[in-house]
Amino acid sequence: MRTIYSQEQIVKTKSIAKIIGDSSNVLILYELMNFGEKSFNELKRMTDINAVTLSKKLTVLKAEGLVDCRQHGIENHYFITEKSEDFRPLIRDIESLVINK
Repeated sequence: MRTIYSQEQIVKTKSIAKIIGDSSNVLILYELMNFGEKSFNELKRMTDINAVTLSKKLTVLKAEGLVDCRQHGIENHYFITEKSEDFRPLIRDIESLVINK
C-alpha cells in the first residue's frame, strides 16, 4: 500500500533535508552537541568552515530554531536548542559511520 503524505509532512521533510543535506550544518550540530557551547571563532577552528559560510550556516540553523547564541563580551557563543535534540540520533549515526569505517 502506498503512503500518502500530508502537506505538513512534506514541508517538514523538506526542512529536515535542507538541514541534514548540508555537510556544514551537520558538522556544526555535531560539534555543538558533542562539545557544548562554542564561540564563533572556536567553531571556525573546529570545523574549518570559512567565516562567511559559517555565519550563513549559523543564521540558517538559528532561523530553524536548532541553534541559539548569547553574547559573552564581544563574542557570540552558540549552543544547541531543545529542538535540535531531535537530530541527535541522526548525528550519532553519522558519527558511528565515520568512526567505525
